[in-house]
Amino acid sequence: MTAEIKPRPAAPPALDRKTMVDISPLPPPEEVFIDWLLSVPPDDCLEAAARYQIEIIDRSTAFQHPDVRRLRTLLAAVAGDCDWKKPISNL
Repeated sequence: MTAEIKPRPAAPPALDRKTMVDISPLPPPEEVFIDWLLSVPPDDCLEAAARYQIEIIDRSTAFQHPDVRRLRTLLAAVAGDCDWKKPISNL
């Protein structure tokens, strides 16, 4: 008995950026920031962790998205890469 080999279905066409945003919008940058902040281990340096996340954002193509740029700004404030001064040293 020979099994019938069925052809693979064609891959769906690639979606453009607007369609992707409509289908799966990004969460609010402030929410992503808080989640990131809570995920940093207590003994890790927040500034270094923020700089690492900024590097990831800068390498991605999503950086053009306004919400991603807002997230990057929040991370830059923690990383010390802007004019905002931390009120206390453990923040």
